[in-house]
Amino acid sequence: MLHLRSIAWIGLLIVVVGLVAPATAAPMRNNIVNVDQFADEADLPPNLLSDEEIERINRLQNGAIGVGIISDISPDDGAVLIGTSNGLAFLEIKTGDTVPVDTSAFAFLTPLPALGLGEFSWQDERTIGTLALNAFATSNEDIFAVLAIDRYSGEIAASIIGVPDASIADGIISIAPNVTTWLILRAGNGTSGEFKPLTTRHTISFPLPVGDRLNDWHRWSAHIQRGVDRLHQQRPDLLNRLLWRQNDTNILEVTNTTTDLFLYDAITGDEQYITTIPSASSLLRATWTDDSAHVAVSFFGTADGRERPTFSGSLFSEEIYRDATGNLPPSQNPFIQNNNTYVVDAVSGRTQLIRPDPALGAPILEAYDWAPGGRSLLVRAHHPAYLKGRTHPLYYPQYSSRTSFRFYDQGSDGQLRHTGTFSHPMFSGSAAASQDAKFVSPDEVIVRGMVGSNHHPYYYNRVSGELRNLADRAGSYYGLVATSSRTRQIVFVYTSYTAPPDIYRLRWDGTALARLSWFNEELRREANLRQDPVTFTLRNGQVRVGTLIQAANAPFPPRDVRLIVWQEGGPGGSMDNRWAANVENPYALLPSFGFALLITPLAGRSGYTPEAFNSLYDSNNFGQIDIDEQAEIVQQMIARGWTSRGKVGITGCSYGGYFALQSIIRHPDLYAAANPQCALADTISEWQSGYKTLMAYIQGLPPYKAIAEYTNDSPIFNADRIKAAVLTFHGTDDFLPIVHNENLHLQLVNRGVTARMVRFILEGHGLLMEENQLYAAQEQISWFRKHLK
Repeated sequence: MLHLRSIAWIGLLIVVVGLVAPATAAPMRNNIVNVDQFADEADLPPNLLSDEEIERINRLQNGAIGVGIISDISPDDGAVLIGTSNGLAFLEIKTGDTVPVDTSAFAFLTPLPALGLGEFSWQDERTIGTLALNAFATSNEDIFAVLAIDRYSGEIAASIIGVPDASIADGIISIAPNVTTWLILRAGNGTSGEFKPLTTRHTISFPLPVGDRLNDWHRWSAHIQRGVDRLHQQRPDLLNRLLWRQNDTNILEVTNTTTDLFLYDAITGDEQYITTIPSASSLLRATWTDDSAHVAVSFFGTADGRERPTFSGSLFSEEIYRDATGNLPPSQNPFIQNNNTYVVDAVSGRTQLIRPDPALGAPILEAYDWAPGGRSLLVRAHHPAYLKGRTHPLYYPQYSSRTSFRFYDQGSDGQLRHTGTFSHPMFSGSAAASQDAKFVSPDEVIVRGMVGSNHHPYYYNRVSGELRNLADRAGSYYGLVATSSRTRQIVFVYTSYTAPPDIYRLRWDGTALARLSWFNEELRREANLRQDPVTFTLRNGQVRVGTLIQAANAPFPPRDVRLIVWQEGGPGGSMDNRWAANVENPYALLPSFGFALLITPLAGRSGYTPEAFNSLYDSNNFGQIDIDEQAEIVQQMIARGWTSRGKVGITGCSYGGYFALQSIIRHPDLYAAANPQCALADTISEWQSGYKTLMAYIQGLPPYKAIAEYTNDSPIFNADRIKAAVLTFHGTDDFLPIVHNENLHLQLVNRGVTARMVRFILEGHGLLMEENQLYAAQEQISWFRKHLK
C-alpha cells in the first residue's frame, strides 16, 4: 500500500513540475519548424526579435486602414461613396468631410455589390441606391430589396421587391443603374419550379496568393462581410442565381445549356426577350448607360462543358488546353468564334450584334463603357498572343499579349460603328493587369495603364489625339471616378511602396492635386521610407525599370548595402507600386529593418511591350529568361558598388517563390540567402495534377514531349546546385503540395546546405492569419540578418 501511495505521489509531482516548468517549443527535426496557432501555446516557436521590433512589424502589417471608392461621383459633382475597413461613408470631394452610413440594415440585407454583382448608383443628387439580398427570406416575394442611402444623413431606407415564383430568374447577370431593370437568363428547356445551376466553373490557373488578397484594400467592413459569409452558409441557393459574380480572372464560368437572355422590370414584372445564348457561353462584361436605357453585354465561350476537379491536370482534348498550347485553329477556336456583343435598347428591345472582325488575328471584343449621352460605346479588345513555337495564336483573354480600346459611334440609323482605336504599350499583357478606361465626355477618356510598376492615369482626347500623364509621382491610382465636364476632376485612391492608401482629387489637366483623406498618414510617417527609380540596360539592349526601396535617411545611390530582390507571383500580370508589409509582399517590411529592396518587372510582365510580355512563354524561355535578367541586374548593381557578393538575397511567393529557387539554382554563387514561399517546385506534377492549363500555357508541350525542359525548369530536380542559405515557408493546406518543398528542403539538409523550413499548419497559398504573418516576418528578417554579410 505504501508503494502504491509513493507511486501516486511521484505522478503528482510530475504533473506539478509540468505545470510550473518553462514552456518550450516542440523539438525541431531536420531543421523544420511547425507553427500551429490552434495547438498548445507551449508548442509555438519562441519569438526571434525584441518586443519593440515585433510591435513595429505589427503596426506595419496591420495598421493600414483599407479604403476604396465604391460609386461614381454624384450628379452635382459633389460627393462619392467610399468604403473603409471601418464602414461606408459619403465623402464630399470639395472639403474632404464625411458622413458615415448607418449600416444597421446590413445585419439582414446584404448589398449585391458586396457579392460581386451590381453597383451603388446615384438616383439623384441626394440618394444612392443598390439592390440587396435578404438572407432571412422565406419566399421569392421577399428575397430582394432596394436600398436607398441618404447622402446627408447616412440613413438607409429599404423597400422589398416581390418577385412571383413564376418570374424568379434562373440567373441574374447584371443590374441597371436604376436598380430595378435586370439582365437575366432563363434555361430554354428548364422545368418550371425546378432550379438547376446554369453554369459550370473552370479554374484556369493559379489563384492569387493570400498576400495579394490581404493587400487588395478590401472595401467592405466586417459588418457587411458577415452578411456575405452568412449568405454563403445559409442561402447558397440564392447565390447560385447570381451569375459571373467573381472578379477572379483565373475562373472561367460557362453556361451548361442554351439559355435565353431577357430584360426584367422588377417593378412591373414585365419581361422582354433579347436573344438566345449558346451553351458554354461566358460573360465578359455588361455596361449600361447612365439612364439605364441601353445595355451592351459581351460573351465568349468554350465547348468544355464537363466539369472536372480543380486539381485534375491538363487534358489534351479540352479546347481550353488546345488554345493554351496553340493547337486550335482560329476558325475552330470557340473563344473568338463565340464572341458576341449585344447592344440592347431597353425600351424598344431592339438589339444590335457586334462581332469580331473576320480577319486572322482579330481581337475578342468586350463592351466596356458608354459615353455621357449614350451615343458612343467604348470596347476593350483582347488581342491574341502569338508565341514562338506555337502553331496558332492563343485567344483566351487571360493569355492576351495586349489590349486596346475601340470607339463605336452611333450613326443616323441608330447603329453603332467602329470609328477609331486607341493603342499604347501601357496596355501590354492581359487585361488582368488592371488596364482601365472611362469616358468623361463624348470625346475625352481617362485611361489607366502600366508603365514599369506604375499604374498611372492618363487623359486622352480621341479627336485631337492628345495623351497626357496626369500623375506627378510614382505609385498606383485605383478606383478612378470622374466629375462631369463642368468641373473636370478625377477622384482616386493613391498608394505606393512607401505610402498606404488615401483618397485624392486632381483636375483633368493634371493640376490642383488635393488630398481628401488622411486615414493612413501616421503610418506613412512611421514607416519613413523612400523609393527611387532605377534603370538597367541588358546585354540584349532591352531596358528594365525597377524601384529601390530604402529607409528615408539612406543615401541614393546606395553604397555596398545588404540588398534583397523580390519578384511577384503569377507568372504574368503586373507588379503594382502599392503599399504592403506582409512577408509575401515585403515592400514596407524589409526596408523598415535595414535592407534595401529591389523590385523590377522582367520578361513576362506587363509594363513594357507585348513582345517582352510574350517572351517568357516563347519556345523554351520559361525558367530561364527572367531568371537570367534578374541575375544580370544584380551583377550590374555589384559593378556599380550598390552591393557586393555575400550581401544579396532573394524572396517571393508562388511564382515568386519558384523564381527565388530557380535563381539560386541557375546562379548559385550570386545569392547568399533565399526565402522561397508557397513555391512551385515541380512543373511535371503541376502539369499532371495541377491546374488545367497553366503549365500547358507556360511550356507549350506536355512533359512526354519535352521531359528535359520540364526537369530543367523544376527546382526539385536541381536542388544539388543550390549553395545559398534557404528559408522555406509553406502552408500545409497549400494547393501546391507541401511535400514537394519538404523533399527539396530535405535534399538541402542531407547535403549540409544551410536550410530551415517553416510549416504553417492549416495555412493555404500564403499566410492568412495575422499571428502567422507576424512570426514569419521575424523569421524572414532574422534569416537575412544572419546570412547577408
